[in-house]
Amino acid sequence: MPQEEIARFYTRSRRFPKMIGRMNDGSRIPGGPYTLTQVGVGGAVLLVMLVTRGLLWSTGEILLDLLMTAGIGFAATWLVGRIPMTRRNLLFAFLDSTAAVFKPFGGKYQGQAIRLAPPHAAGGGMQVLSPRTDRTSPPVTAPSPTPKANPAPAPDPRRTRRDPVPAAAEVTQHRPETGVERLLAQINSTTN
Repeated sequence: MPQEEIARFYTRSRRFPKMIGRMNDGSRIPGGPYTLTQVGVGGAVLLVMLVTRGLLWSTGEILLDLLMTAGIGFAATWLVGRIPMTRRNLLFAFLDSTAAVFKPFGGKYQGQAIRLAPPHAAGGGMQVLSPRTDRTSPPVTAPSPTPKANPAPAPDPRRTRRDPVPAAAEVTQHRPETGVERLLAQINSTTN
């Protein structure tokens, strides 16, 4: 009788994990079947728990220690089985996540950590001058009150104007220089 050869072909779109834990008749063992990753993690947890039982932890009762070791090993195996299967190697995913914890928060640029400036207030001002001369009216002068004994408060240097308001003669001589000023002048000439 010729011996059968079994060939397995995996594509990138599908991945079938190799399972451990089926009996020869195909029945499942308790909690199984297990993937190779689950068996590796479960075995490592059991080994670490048994080696560190006398050094780091112990309840004083051998039977209770063995039950705790078996329960924690089974829980670790079960939790690893709940991780969704992707094309990414779990070892590399663990190493990458560990490396990401120790990298600078803002990242690196040319080998140096990026330092962002702290937030600060930025001030500014803007003055819009009307190009129309008919909108400027002479200022209304109120009757001057009698002088009082209290001196006037000093002007706040932050609120003083840097540029004086242009006189009406200067506004009439203004020629539009930019495209926006020409459009505004055209609109103003058609609405008069």
